[in-house]
Amino acid sequence: MKGSNNSSLDRQDRHSHPIGAALTFIVILLGLGVPVWWNTTTVQRASLPLEELSTMAKVSGSEQSIPILLKGINDAEIMAKKLQSALVQSKDPLTYNFSIVPYKFSPEEVKILLSQKSVDAIDMYFEELSESEFINILSIVEVPSNYLPSGKVCVGRHNFLYFSEETDFDSLGHIIRSILALHDSDRNSDAHLPISNHYNVLLTLATANATQEYSSIVSLYDENFAAFSKKFRHVADLSISSQMIYLGNGHIDANHDTEQKIFSLNEEKVVSLINILEPRLGSQLSSDPTFHWVLYVPHMNQSPMYIFKGSLPVVTNSVLSPRWNGGGLQIVNELDHSFAGLALCQLRNALGIFSLQNADTSFISLNYDESGVHAWELYLLTRRRTVQFLNQATITLKSLSQLLKQIGNIVVSEEIRDLIVASVKMGDDSRIALKNDDLQQAYRDAKVSNSCAEKAFFDPSLLALLYFPEDQKYAIYIPLFLPIGIPVLLSLRSVYKHFLKR
Repeated sequence: MKGSNNSSLDRQDRHSHPIGAALTFIVILLGLGVPVWWNTTTVQRASLPLEELSTMAKVSGSEQSIPILLKGINDAEIMAKKLQSALVQSKDPLTYNFSIVPYKFSPEEVKILLSQKSVDAIDMYFEELSESEFINILSIVEVPSNYLPSGKVCVGRHNFLYFSEETDFDSLGHIIRSILALHDSDRNSDAHLPISNHYNVLLTLATANATQEYSSIVSLYDENFAAFSKKFRHVADLSISSQMIYLGNGHIDANHDTEQKIFSLNEEKVVSLINILEPRLGSQLSSDPTFHWVLYVPHMNQSPMYIFKGSLPVVTNSVLSPRWNGGGLQIVNELDHSFAGLALCQLRNALGIFSLQNADTSFISLNYDESGVHAWELYLLTRRRTVQFLNQATITLKSLSQLLKQIGNIVVSEEIRDLIVASVKMGDDSRIALKNDDLQQAYRDAKVSNSCAEKAFFDPSLLALLYFPEDQKYAIYIPLFLPIGIPVLLSLRSVYKHFLKR
């Protein structure tokens, strides 16, 4: 009996040792190995307001309210109501809100106003009062009738429009609507340069006449564009640079008209000239959008040279190049000051500064100063760009939200989370400032919001696993876990049978 009991105990011990080893291995694998593997392979994803990002909306028309200050010598409240009525009853309503705010001049202000000799002098007086400030509001100013011809409206250089008691309010409302229409954000497609905080402007003087001196012309370029850059700083920074390049013997394949004694280039040959010049313009180290304008002085043996479209010469003797962001080439036979004005005009168009067209002669406009841009044009451009920056940030954040929802492998670090949260916060602050008519603050916040959104979207850490398919995990983990998993499953079967017999 004792022998049989000892033998049964020995068999139990022999069976219990493998079972104990299997249990130990299973506990270590499942209790320690799997949690360690899970924690070390889990994708780091900082908490994000994904639902809030996915429901973000673009800036609506109701969020855009443009105030217009009406300064009157007579009863400003009555005039404000008439003008508001003329604007509201228009057949072509605006997509955003506006309000006419009346302001009656004090006797001292009327005295100062009457002391000026012309509308031009009044405009200069207002400009001096706010020379270093960015005006956040458009103003309509009533002036004596003898200052304006036939009751017309005068568009000033600053943020002021001038009218008299003889001005018809329907005509005044039409002009104001034409000005506010320049604020339409849909016109962004007309601008060649994308919205940015910084721009490069490269002005090139190309010539084959190496013996002639053109340094004064290059200086004239810089002087004209420096004044524009100084005034444009409220919107974006412009980096102005100029250069001179020489084109060997300068022989261009141009048609020679012996009767008129001129050389002509058709559109195809102008493209060939641009192809010759383009490699010589120099590579740009900056990633900022660049505007090119080339002034080509033909060789003395091929002068004068004109650009023809069909059988007619081009009035400006210039052609635009889509590859140069709205810039182009102008052929100049006799150097004068007019070429800088054409280049500056084209830069305005490329940046999205649209001029008020005076086709119906219903108003007069004061001449541009040396900067070549009116303050009210920058005001409307700033409002339009504020909306564009906000909408662009919204689109970027929504795209990022959809990307993070669809691809679970993308790592979201704390830095990315902070950028996204900052973009949302600055966007909300910009919308509030826009409603409160604090345009400069709204514009600054909108730029920061868009910048943070783009930095987050294009961060290299987000791209590490962007194209890592889910099924690739099986190709990596199956060879790792299959050799271990089969023995573990067999051990579990043995353990189950062992305890079932007991």
